[in-house]
Formats: sequence, structure tokens, C-alpha cells
Amino acid sequence: MPASPHTFTRYASLPHLELRTTIQASDSYQTHTHAEYSLGCIDAGAATYLHGAHAVPLRPGMTVMMEPGLAHACNPVPQQPWSYRMLYVDALWVHQSFLPFDAQATPRQLALARHHSDDAALFGALTELFDTLVGTPDPLQVDEQLLQFLEQHVLVPRGLEPENTSNQQGLARVRDLLHARVEQPLALAELAVASGLDGFALIRKFKQAYGQTPHAYQIDLRLNLAKQLLKQGAALADVAHQLGFADQAHFQRQFKKRHATTPKNYQGDHRPASSRG
Repeated sequence: MPASPHTFTRYASLPHLELRTTIQASDSYQTHTHAEYSLGCIDAGAATYLHGAHAVPLRPGMTVMMEPGLAHACNPVPQQPWSYRMLYVDALWVHQSFLPFDAQATPRQLALARHHSDDAALFGALTELFDTLVGTPDPLQVDEQLLQFLEQHVLVPRGLEPENTSNQQGLARVRDLLHARVEQPLALAELAVASGLDGFALIRKFKQAYGQTPHAYQIDLRLNLAKQLLKQGAALADVAHQLGFADQAHFQRQFKKRHATTPKNYQGDHRPASSRG
């Protein structure tokens, strides 16, 4: 029996997400709906996106987006198998991330600004988000990127932000939590509860207060600790594992981005004076 062209990936640390990857498929579908928000990239082939009275030709480099309950069908052009990736995002998670905890609102109040696009920057942003889901994803990084992506394409109702726009105490609690659990994974939902803000507001206000998003702040904390461990002679692989990086390559990339040198070079430059030739 031939392998299916469709695979579905689910994440224990990101239970609100499911990624569908379809490669060279020719299946056609009847009109249907999803309970989730759907965000897709067209990677190859050609298809037609049907929703309402619209029939939109799809080609590589385009994105498609659907809110929960949108009746639609995306079918390949005959004799042209297509490939795409589609991320399904739990509607309640989106609702809770964009609206105050006490808002009497439903996910239907978060309408998409558009349902398809050929904008290269949009396609690149969604592809970058998909790349963060490869391997063992960092849940905080993924949630931050996802909310920042959605913010550009989801119409957030006005007047529903908490009145306390500063909430410095809540932001300080998040900062303290990041310091206290620097080696451990942290979910955006947990940080949002600690701050008393919804996830989207937390990302924006934390950056205003501390100059970085919570995830970037977490990476900096880890890299500063990594420098101390490297100076003590710790192995690169051990440092990467201890500090929660996906692997040694991920650790090296992040280190070089911020310090313009590799961890190995940094460690070599801090050998005890007696060991230098």
C-alpha cells in the first residue's frame, strides 16, 4: 500500500496546534469547515480555493487563511498534484490570547482581514513560523511568532484591552519567572496567567517595558548563563541540553547572532592563561 501524501503532526507542548503537510496530492474534497483557524502555504502545484462565491486560483508562494466555520474547498487543478502546509490553531486558544480573560466574546468576533494572499512577505512569515515547528519546538517561541503573525491578519475588536495598560507588577512577575526557570520550557499561556494579561498584550507590553519579547529575553538569559558555563569548560552539547536549546546547532546559531562569535571560539578565548600557547 503506497504511503499517504498527507501527514499530521501534533505537539505535546503545543496542544492547540496541528500541522498538516501534504506532498504531491491529487485528492479532491467536498465543501467543508474546520473548527480551528487555518493558516496555509502553497508550496507546489496549482489548486482552486472555493469559499462563498469566490473561486481563487492558488499557486506556489500564496497563503490561504480561514476562520472557524468558513465553508470552503481547496482542490488541485486536474493533472497537477499540489503540495501545501496547513496549520490548524485552536479557536479558543486564539480567543483567549487576544481578548481579556473576562471578555464575554466568542472567537467569531476575531475575523480574518483576508482569506488569501500572494504577498511574498506574508508567505515568508508563515514559512518561518512553520520552520520553528520542526524537531522539538520551543513553545514560547512558537506562540510568540504565531500571535505576532495573527496580529497582522486578524481584526482584534477595539475597546477590549484591559484598562490597566501598564500592569508593571504583572510584567515584573513574568520577568522574575523567566529568571527563576531559565533552564525550563515556559508556555505563553503560563506567562499570561502570571501577568494578568492576554498573550498578545503580554508580548507587546513586555517588549515596551524590557526591550525584548519574553522569548527573546529568555534566550538572552540562557546565553548569558551559557557564557559562564563555557568559561568553566562545559561541553557545548551539555550546555545546549542543560539550557533548553533544541540541539547544539540551535544553541550555536543563537549564540552567534548575539555575540558575533561561536560558542567554541568564545570558550577557546577564555582558557586559563597558563594553558595558552
